[in-house]
Amino acid sequence: MGFLDSIRKMFSPQEGEDRASLSKRVQVSPQDPQARQKLGFYLLRQGEVVEGLDQLARAAIMYEKDGFAGKAIAILRHMLRHDPSNVEFLRWLIRLLAQEGLTGDAIRELENAVGRQGLFSSDEQKLEFLRNAGESLPKSPLPSLYIADLFRGQRKFYEAINELDKAAQNVQAAGLAPEFAERLSGVMQAADDDVEILEACGFLWLRVGKTTEAIILLSDVIEENRKEENPADIEEMERVLDDIREGRSVAGALSFRDAARRMAEAAQQPAPPETVEPPPEPVAGPEPEPPPQAVSLGKDDYRDEESIVQDALSRLQAKVTEEIGESDPDARYNLGIAYKEMGLLDEAVGEFNFALRKPELLVGASSLLADTLAAKGKFAEALETLEGVLSSVSLTGTERLDVRYHKADLLNRCGNEEEANRLLLEIFGEAPGYRDVASRTERLRR
Repeated sequence: MGFLDSIRKMFSPQEGEDRASLSKRVQVSPQDPQARQKLGFYLLRQGEVVEGLDQLARAAIMYEKDGFAGKAIAILRHMLRHDPSNVEFLRWLIRLLAQEGLTGDAIRELENAVGRQGLFSSDEQKLEFLRNAGESLPKSPLPSLYIADLFRGQRKFYEAINELDKAAQNVQAAGLAPEFAERLSGVMQAADDDVEILEACGFLWLRVGKTTEAIILLSDVIEENRKEENPADIEEMERVLDDIREGRSVAGALSFRDAARRMAEAAQQPAPPETVEPPPEPVAGPEPEPPPQAVSLGKDDYRDEESIVQDALSRLQAKVTEEIGESDPDARYNLGIAYKEMGLLDEAVGEFNFALRKPELLVGASSLLADTLAAKGKFAEALETLEGVLSSVSLTGTERLDVRYHKADLLNRCGNEEEANRLLLEIFGEAPGYRDVASRTERLRR
């Protein structure tokens, strides 16, 4: 039995259970997600993939409705191992990860999906997938950047500009300004001499703080328009460009005309009053109804599942010793991830410590080890783990930033906000565009 088969076996039903008994349990309790989960895993073991995935999908739906999104996520990951090209499963997983606050995991799933060749049968399917990802990750510019790539390849430049416009407001906080600049430059090159597209690109440079690039491009646009011999338009354009040089805001504009209109409207706005009357006291109304509570299952409901997992865990560990031993740190690293996802934190700590023997896994294994220790409440050990990584001379500049940023997050979680803020300010001083350090330190820099 191979390594992946060993992991699958952790979720297998008890010895002696067969399809008939498991199916009967589902028939007796059709709304019991555990019953469907066990039947699904049994069917997958028998090679009945379609039927097994159907039962697991139903179980995941029930877990999500009952408020156990973490269980639904674990099942979806297992389903995708058997059907990795299922776009609907991927979309569902990204939505749940984002819903649970696991934004980084959701973004990694999105990046992996977009990077896979042949996953999408058409541009329309890919576009729909990205639109859904954008709804699940409203603060991430990444879906819009990918959509812009799609439209640029189709030479739909106006649509690509609209997507870059959506992305612009979040690229700095997300640390994706270089990726945004790459996309914008690509649209400029592909659009060639389309003056309207280049004009919009100039204003998009302003949206991400690239004033010099914007002024150069918008100056070229004015010169191209000058050939049309329309003095009134040229005069308005030059006024707008002068205002930009003087630092006046044209936020939201994508053309000279729109910028001129916004500036004129801003100039006509009345000055705010010196005093503002307090708002009236709110009228007391009926107490809002409390939100529905998730259904909690008792200990007895999980007893069977826990005994299955523990029994299977013992067998899996024996298989790991037999088949892998100390020869494959990568496999032990992946096993640690599986343990962590299933809440087996002590086991995960052991595997990540083992994976540290391989230099290439230093950053990844240390980061996951620190997170696992923090989940166990051992923040001092978690911070020591990251300090050990930072003492390594083999780190790249980006890796060192990543580890320090992770350390700042752990410091915040354990209540050491002052030290966390000091570290974030250091990162901002070295790399102002890194992730969201600009927004997180804005108050501290005033």
